[in-house]
Amino acid sequence: NYWDILPSLNLSLRFDSDFVIRFAAAREIQRPRLDDMRVNFSYGVDPVERIVTGSGGNPSLRPYRATAFDLNFEKYFGNKGYLAAQLFYKKLHNYIYTAEFPFDYSSYPVVDPGYAFSYQGRISAPINGDGGEIYGIEAAGTLPFETFVSALEGFGVTGGVSYTKSKIQPDPNTPASDIPGYSRWVANGTLFFEKWGFSARGSVRYRSSFVGQFVGFGGERELRRALSETIVDAQIGYEFQKGSALEGLSFFLQGQNLTDEPFVSVDTGASIHIRNYQSYGARYMAGFNYRF
Repeated sequence: NYWDILPSLNLSLRFDSDFVIRFAAAREIQRPRLDDMRVNFSYGVDPVERIVTGSGGNPSLRPYRATAFDLNFEKYFGNKGYLAAQLFYKKLHNYIYTAEFPFDYSSYPVVDPGYAFSYQGRISAPINGDGGEIYGIEAAGTLPFETFVSALEGFGVTGGVSYTKSKIQPDPNTPASDIPGYSRWVANGTLFFEKWGFSARGSVRYRSSFVGQFVGFGGERELRRALSETIVDAQIGYEFQKGSALEGLSFFLQGQNLTDEPFVSVDTGASIHIRNYQSYGARYMAGFNYRF
């Protein structure tokens, strides 16, 4: 059993010029993975060290705990466009990682290996270690070109870019590392046209390399570095306008991953040791909607 008090604060300051400043702070928790909290474990006598060693879960894990801060600056252009910048910082007060620690197996049945051994051994299991931090900046926006040039009505662009730095060191005896799942750079942009029922858009998404968790041999999780990727998508469509005999009908043609960008992962610290190379190819879809 445990208790957590999770206060949060949200403030906004609005100006007559459609400029908004927002600030947020919160205490946050996240439950551990269910497989980390499993009750079962396996063990046996190590023939070299002649002690009992094992591995398993830890149902006594406490949640991840963090304190987060966000500061936003937003500028709106009527009800169609905006520009925004966000600064964020998250302090992780603890982090769950797998470590070895002493364990007494004297109350558990052990298969006799035929030689003397000690019940005072080790177990490898998830534990709550020290924390880390996540911080960065993000810029995003949507700009209809008609806001600046009336002749470009229907054209516009939307997207964003973010830079994120993360660091954890749950075990003080090991060097700090990136938090799995976070890329330093993530960017996306879409150029679009919407007018007279026609719509067309082209999108590009980029993500720099990151440390990811993968399923390894025997179902165990292992860390690998996923390489950067750039995905290109596009879509065109048409919606029949009011007064048409086909009013309410719209259709679209969509293409995803048009450049056949593969997903590649390598061993951490060894960029030439490719572990995964997955090529999905381009994918095309067509569809329609009817409203009545």
